[in-house]
Amino acid sequence: MGFKALTGFRDFYPEKMAVRRALELAWHQASRRAGFQEFDGPVLESLELFTAKSGEEIERQLYAFSDKGDRRVALRPEMTPTLARMVAARANSLPKPIKWYCVPQFFRYERPQRGRGREFFQWNVDVIGASEAAADAEVMAVALDALRILGLGEQDVVLRVSDRRFLRRMLRSIDVEEVQESEVLGWIDKLERDATAAKRLEEILGQKRAREILAWCERMPLDQAPELAEVLSACRDYGIEAFVEPDFKIVRGLAYYTGPVWEIFDRAGELRAVAGGGRYDGLIAEFGGPDLPALGFGMGDVVLRELLQRKGLEPEPAARVEVFVVPVSPEMLKPAREVLLRLRERGVSADAPYGSPKLSKALKAADLSGARRAVLVGPDEWAEGAVRVKDLASGDERKVQLDDLD
Repeated sequence: MGFKALTGFRDFYPEKMAVRRALELAWHQASRRAGFQEFDGPVLESLELFTAKSGEEIERQLYAFSDKGDRRVALRPEMTPTLARMVAARANSLPKPIKWYCVPQFFRYERPQRGRGREFFQWNVDVIGASEAAADAEVMAVALDALRILGLGEQDVVLRVSDRRFLRRMLRSIDVEEVQESEVLGWIDKLERDATAAKRLEEILGQKRAREILAWCERMPLDQAPELAEVLSACRDYGIEAFVEPDFKIVRGLAYYTGPVWEIFDRAGELRAVAGGGRYDGLIAEFGGPDLPALGFGMGDVVLRELLQRKGLEPEPAARVEVFVVPVSPEMLKPAREVLLRLRERGVSADAPYGSPKLSKALKAADLSGARRAVLVGPDEWAEGAVRVKDLASGDERKVQLDDLD
């Protein structure tokens, strides 16, 4: 019987795993050099943790089930509720601001489609306990820093930012009722993705008010959005102004956002958002902690990898080893293993055949390993306390004393 991975799930063969690790390395590097500490939480949480804020309807999007203790649980679909729970538990003892990041795996029971599977890895960066606009700008800068590490510049990606406070004020100014707010914001968010969105706004609000909303989205009245103007000023301080554009069509779907919200897209507009985040002040209090300002973002691996492929920037898998040790005859197998261990103890990644194949076959294995050098262990050199080192690219060979081998 043959088996294959479940729909929406991925196998990571070594070459794919190497690319995933390269993305994660960029995420770790950008986080750490901005002073963020790594954390993690359980992959399985109480279902109520996710329904408490997002409502019972979210269960349809989760891998939710009853465990053997008849508890309703779910595989995590996002990290913010877990983060809020963890911070709430120790909020009084944690120094502020809290600057944390993580690179966990998530699970969502959704229809697999381009740029979205049922499992994915996502980089999350969050700041808890900072209300300043500089905090919003810094997390944007951290996200963009990782993309720059991977070779993407302002000609490749754009960060589009809005502010929920402005959007709510503008809706109030045209007498949109609070009960309609969520639905109206949802259709504003879909204006570029759904051809029916503008029509739906007209049906909900009438032609006049719908046209006013569309006009705001086009002319971006920053004079009426002082909070966003402050964030844009801070973005200039962090050196990312070339990437950032105000766009009032950016709303984001999560109900707990309270201030600036933003997404990163490829400039060509051909892919889903590469990353997205915003401010969620008040969420920590809802999970039993103090009322702390908070903000953060998530960047998934699926869309990012597709963008890098399109740009010819997908990281090349690293060579499996640096050095391949070759015994030139069966009696040199034991000395070859001594050389192998010596190299590994010196921090050099090295490999060798398990047996003693013919020299031509061993050198072919060395090429396939990606090694730059082959160390040939022969009886004459070994008697002198030396080996021969072959450059696998040029074919040049030289004798090297064991004490000088690295």
